[in-house]
Amino acid sequence: MENYFIASVCLTDQIGCVRAKHLLNYFGSGKAIWSAPRDALEKTNLQKNIINLFTHFRRLHPHCPEQLKEYCEKRKIKLCSIYDSNYPEILKSLPDAPVLLYYKGELRPNDPRIAIVGTRHPTKLGLKTAQQFGEEIARTGITVVSGAAFGIDMAAHEGAMKTGRTVAILGEGLEAVMSYEKRKFLERVIENGAVITEYSPNTPATKGTFPQRNRIIAGLSVGVVVVEAGEGSGAMNTAQHAANYGKLTFAVPGSIYEEKSKGCHELIRDGVILARSAADVIEDCKFNIDFDSLNPYLSLNFHDDAVPSNSTSTPKSIIKPIAQLKPKTESITLPNLEGAEEAIFNIIPTSKSISTEEISARLDTLELSDIMSTLLNLEMKDLINEESPGNYIRS
Repeated sequence: MENYFIASVCLTDQIGCVRAKHLLNYFGSGKAIWSAPRDALEKTNLQKNIINLFTHFRRLHPHCPEQLKEYCEKRKIKLCSIYDSNYPEILKSLPDAPVLLYYKGELRPNDPRIAIVGTRHPTKLGLKTAQQFGEEIARTGITVVSGAAFGIDMAAHEGAMKTGRTVAILGEGLEAVMSYEKRKFLERVIENGAVITEYSPNTPATKGTFPQRNRIIAGLSVGVVVVEAGEGSGAMNTAQHAANYGKLTFAVPGSIYEEKSKGCHELIRDGVILARSAADVIEDCKFNIDFDSLNPYLSLNFHDDAVPSNSTSTPKSIIKPIAQLKPKTESITLPNLEGAEEAIFNIIPTSKSISTEEISARLDTLELSDIMSTLLNLEMKDLINEESPGNYIRS
């Protein structure tokens, strides 16, 4: 129940991580803060207007802790505080660590994690790279962290779910996700890891919540990989947080003519590590990861042509470099498609785009999560393009 008292205090406008920690250090518990008389609150050196906001909120919602607990339990939302044993240790040392984490799924506080982030509007090569990095990093037993945004983030999550575990960090509350597609996607993430946020269940996303979300992505991870990012983008913000926290930061290079690679090139020029492959990332992060508790990655078959487990080759030889992912320039012969791929490809037009909602309506026998995954696979095969978010057309 203690965490719900803390959460209720934090529901007050202008009481964030720093002020909540200050109050907790003074009173010793969330329950004591919630029941503290005004004169005791005034002795904390908290500004008068903040005390007014808190006492007014408490007066309007006297049963907030009990009601919040009931609400979360009904929706299977779990809650941990920075004082709990299941709070990720790697976050605790951060100066701006969140006091609370709301989550669904399995938290696994001690698992090693690597973040993969990037633009919401990637190139096909960027999508393919993010998915491959996610797949190969997760195969080692490392958890892949990202922000669940359309584009690079979702591709990284998709790749990770093929071989292992992934964690999505939200910039909104768990019950505030508006997009049906994203909600269905997050259900799959929960089954293969966890969805985490510091925001109360119905907190909507705003322009200011995403930079806050980005610090958690960086803070949870031993390293952050930027696949594609424009200058001044959210992914660049995550990289900045990683640098501030002393985390290993990587950037995947791209064409000098591609706008979506400018951020990565800026990072490389500023001294972050150039990532040619997932093996580069794993190799450099291995000193911060206890591989004894994971599958030794030298023995894993990343590809059919991977070196045997008893090989003395370096890890970088077992993963195809990014250069080999470049699309071929020769004409493409459409492969024989089957099942969901065939059904979806057949209804995607060549003259104008079709929305995911329309595809779902026309193929009501398929789950939306299966449609989303199949669309991504078709895009990876260069058979369709995402003309705008959620709208597809044949290549």
